[in-house]
Amino acid sequence: MSAKLFKPIMKYAAKTFGIGFFVAVVTVLILAGLAFWISKKARRQKKNRDRKIVGLFHPYCLGGGGGERVLWAAVNSLGRRYPEYKYVIYTGDDPQKCLSFRTHVLDRFNIEIADDITVEFVHLSLRPFLEAHRYPVLTMMGQSLGSIVVGLEALRKLCPDVFIDTTGHAFTFPLFRILGGCRTAAYVHYPTISTDMLSRVRDRTCAHNNAGFVSRSRVLSSLKIYYYKLFACLYGLAGHCCDVTMVNSSWTFNHIKQIWKCPTAEIVYPPCNVTNFLAVPLQPDAAKREMSIVSIGQFRPEKDHTLQLRVLAEFLRVCPDTVRERVKLHFVGSCRNAGDEARVVALRRTVEELQLSQHVVFHLNAPFSELLKVCEDGTIGIHSMWNEHFGIGVVECMAAGLITVAHDSGGPKADIVVDWKAGRTGYLGSTPETYVKALLDIVNLTDADRSALRKRARDSVCRFTDEVFDREFGAALEPLLRPRRHAQL
Repeated sequence: MSAKLFKPIMKYAAKTFGIGFFVAVVTVLILAGLAFWISKKARRQKKNRDRKIVGLFHPYCLGGGGGERVLWAAVNSLGRRYPEYKYVIYTGDDPQKCLSFRTHVLDRFNIEIADDITVEFVHLSLRPFLEAHRYPVLTMMGQSLGSIVVGLEALRKLCPDVFIDTTGHAFTFPLFRILGGCRTAAYVHYPTISTDMLSRVRDRTCAHNNAGFVSRSRVLSSLKIYYYKLFACLYGLAGHCCDVTMVNSSWTFNHIKQIWKCPTAEIVYPPCNVTNFLAVPLQPDAAKREMSIVSIGQFRPEKDHTLQLRVLAEFLRVCPDTVRERVKLHFVGSCRNAGDEARVVALRRTVEELQLSQHVVFHLNAPFSELLKVCEDGTIGIHSMWNEHFGIGVVECMAAGLITVAHDSGGPKADIVVDWKAGRTGYLGSTPETYVKALLDIVNLTDADRSALRKRARDSVCRFTDEVFDREFGAALEPLLRPRRHAQL
């Protein structure tokens, strides 16, 4: 269309439909031009390289949580299995700190990244667009749009041959697959939206992701349901752009299968450091100075550490005096950012309010050796996140010989705290009352019953080892990393 014809058409459209139409068209044209430019640049990058690249999108790669353990175990697995590739991590972490990533990974996760595995980093200066606090309303949509912005930055800086998201930012898949021409894969820890979330809004249940003023309003709850349904549709469309989908538990599998319409998703349990925790020596409970309750997990809002404090307060009220004076709750977890640090401050304040100062200990950003020592001295493990996608912390507690009480939902209920060899491997709870009952049951177990329970729990975690993850993760990605060989097989 010539400029002479285009100009009067736009003038007529602006006059007829308003200036908003004109602005919208200009915006679309600018975005289309930007997308075309990024796509052309990305594809040119791939033509001019002599070694293929696997890009892993993990904006907080130096964190200390289970997601980061999966990332580094994945890098280790792929690097050994497919050494012909270079591995690039898209992250917003400090570039100087990234230089010493091997030391960090070894200290925090006891994973040794071999020197012959080529790992490089692409810095994401726009990472703040992913942070939830920037979107006080419509948080999921805001973060998803933010992930598109950050994804475009990542694609502009480096276009890989294979793109893997390990953090749940599904809206990056269309960018890398359509604009970058990349093969794509996902390791899904937790669906961004689930039918359980819809049920909570429908039932008007107050939660960390369903504010009280919304749950109390029928109108706002109805609007939020429509918002969730729209988002679920968009989330499903983004998921369709993924070539290989791996999920970390039965619970996640069922939700991803339903929302992404993805019948070929594979369950690959996350790598748990079972070997090191199984090596923790078991001491007789009677010989321990404390009756320690150990909580392992990042200080994120969904972990619901406050529930654990309420459980502790109630347990101290009803337990025998001889037990009460020995009880201590040990929080072992990392702080990713200022938001997590603020939650720790709030938890310390709650400890004071509940008069638990003599019974609570915080281990912030503790090294792996300290975590093992806390587990060695512990008796009970506790977990309180509703619908935890998997629960690496639960597995670690069980492997270390802690009799574990986990939340009666999600991965812990479906995959981890299940009967093994016709016997119990732990306890489940959902309210302070059910947690306290489980704790009292554990206190009242005989030494023989405790030993038998610990042995069954330790035996059961063989399903979640680094070796199993290494084998299954690498095999799942073979169609993308060695397509010709896979096609021949």
